[in-house]
Amino acid sequence: MFDRDLLPRFLDGTWAAYELTLIDVPADVTAEQLDELALVLGTIGIDEPLLSRLGESRVWFSGHDDCYVFLEAREPALPAAVLARLMTLLAGSALAELAEAPCSRVPEPGPWLPERLIATAPHWIGVLGNVTEELVAIRLAALPEPWRLGDSFPGQADLTATLDVRHGTWRITPEE
Repeated sequence: MFDRDLLPRFLDGTWAAYELTLIDVPADVTAEQLDELALVLGTIGIDEPLLSRLGESRVWFSGHDDCYVFLEAREPALPAAVLARLMTLLAGSALAELAEAPCSRVPEPGPWLPERLIATAPHWIGVLGNVTEELVAIRLAALPEPWRLGDSFPGQADLTATLDVRHGTWRITPEE
């Protein structure tokens, strides 16, 4: 347990955040409450809400390297912000690879895009589609349950999120 003001230093990229789980807890949390929290984390199902069991906690994040992200938050804008950032990172890494550059500046989609996805389905998987200097397509498929390592991308995507690099805009369209 550490002060949340230290979180940016903790996640500064100097080490891999493999199997990272973050939960905010009150500053006066007791050792017994932390033991109870560890028990709940170890026994909760993948799709069960966790925060309702934790009183004042507002955020639960669990990430497995770059494969999984589970996020539950009492702040409704946070899941959409994280999903927008993940899509931005995927598009940026594709553009950086295409340009053979160490990084690429990419605008995040507006909140409407991830909010629409989250309102449509709770579980999504995304893979790169066509990538050019002008457009980056991310093929998105809604899943009936959380994706697991080893599961293939479904045969058909549901939607495509496309970044127009020149104009710095994102759009979402049904998969054709």
